[in-house]
Amino acid sequence: MNDKTLRDALKKLNKKPVAKFPVAVSVLRQVPFFTEVFSEDEEVLKRLSQLADSSKKAYIRYKTFKSKEIIVQQGDVENTVFWLLKGIAHIRSGNRTLAHIKPVTCFGELAVVASMGRTATVEVPEDQNAEVVEIDWNISEQDHDLKDRFLELLLKSTADKLKTDYVVSIKMWQGARDLYASCKKRVQELEAENAKLKLLNNALQKKLAP
Repeated sequence: MNDKTLRDALKKLNKKPVAKFPVAVSVLRQVPFFTEVFSEDEEVLKRLSQLADSSKKAYIRYKTFKSKEIIVQQGDVENTVFWLLKGIAHIRSGNRTLAHIKPVTCFGELAVVASMGRTATVEVPEDQNAEVVEIDWNISEQDHDLKDRFLELLLKSTADKLKTDYVVSIKMWQGARDLYASCKKRVQELEAENAKLKLLNNALQKKLAP
């Protein structure tokens, strides 16, 4: 799906409720891979930022968390993926700290992919602040082409995190790369199928034209 096709799809979606408080385009540009997956086009990014649910709550939100505030609560069931833009956060289970999240890192994706409760708590440490972008994954259900792009964004971010921040086996890293390649191939197939359907539709319209 090229920029024009994505722009047209977003125009249709923007006829639905528009976010009361849309996230700034400059914030979206800070999310790793966002413009690579979607577009550098200002209009496309602006339309994405304005997508909202029926109560006009933006699907993509920017939030600031203060000292000791909890970003994710262990056991909660929700459909949100996060990117830490600035500051630091701790991942803990009970009183035990499991890991530290540094900018610019995606987290919370496991619960979305596996449709499960949060496996750990993410909290801002004492005397620190954290700036976060959170994406309500229901945004990906608004359009099938949009879903492919958000899936690609998630896969890129997860694969990058595995590569740079974690010690993983060669088999696990290869599995992540294979999954990304498979999804990318599927996106290309859907784009080709969509192009064929458009040609057929244009041909049919010509035949039916008076």
